[in-house]
Amino acid sequence: MKCDNCELRQAEILQPHTGKRLCRECFLADIQERVGKEAKRLGITSASRVLIAVSGGKDSLVLADTLSRIVDPGKLIAFNIVEGIRGYNREDQVKELNQYLKSLGIELISTSFKASVGYSLDEMVSSSKARGLNIAACTFCGGFRRKLINQAGRDVKADLVATGHNLDDEAQTIIINLLRGDVKKLMRVGESPLKLSDKFVMRVKPLRKIYEWETTIYAYFKGFKFQEVECPYISARPTMRAKVRELMYALEEKSPGFLLRVVENFDRIGEEARRESRLSTLPTCKLCGEPTSFGREYCKNCELLISAGLKSS
Repeated sequence: MKCDNCELRQAEILQPHTGKRLCRECFLADIQERVGKEAKRLGITSASRVLIAVSGGKDSLVLADTLSRIVDPGKLIAFNIVEGIRGYNREDQVKELNQYLKSLGIELISTSFKASVGYSLDEMVSSSKARGLNIAACTFCGGFRRKLINQAGRDVKADLVATGHNLDDEAQTIIINLLRGDVKKLMRVGESPLKLSDKFVMRVKPLRKIYEWETTIYAYFKGFKFQEVECPYISARPTMRAKVRELMYALEEKSPGFLLRVVENFDRIGEEARRESRLSTLPTCKLCGEPTSFGREYCKNCELLISAGLKSS
């Protein structure tokens, strides 16, 4: 069967949400075009400097590849964090990531939880368990990753920080915060989230309209070498996100385009809510000086370290 776009080459991919059958070349071009449109809408193409968070996974490689085609690679700085998970973070993966980014003309800077926080993720989890606490590894990991990425953005004087969150990630985040009734977090999700502190570098998600299966196929067609092993902490203790993901995939299978509609409808509603928002500037943590939530003396990251016995209040 011929490609629905070029009508020349054999189709290899079916896009359920559009009903189109695409050849390899037209599929890659479609992803690049959609990322380009989102990047322009988010202000990436007019920024002087953009920090891109790269893990070495497929999404971050697709992010680097697509952005380097529409932005001068000299304006892009990649940032990688080694969390410190035994059997998961490997030096050879960071080396391969660096080699690929160099081929694109993108500089890579990196750090680790151990170097920047003082403890690896394994050490945080171990200390927490020793105190009888039931804190998920993802709680430690997510908070400190966001903190270090934001700090790196400030350090390199980036106008924007771009992350590799795809459509599946974005839709799941929206649904999770709706289920939790967390309005404040919902206000920070979306196409143009609120910036509630001068210490925050605006975060953008150029892949937020690209399905995860599309980033996987893109990476496969490009021959990327990426980390395919799932984090052992996720398989050991499934999170709410994993449960929501399973439900949303079932809905997407029954009604192709469901995830895309969730995000697009939320964008419309969220934009109206943000325009009417009266939220003030966030306070700062008494220990680290980073922004914290309203009514908190300490940020969530410092609270976690205090609870785990790794930091004094």
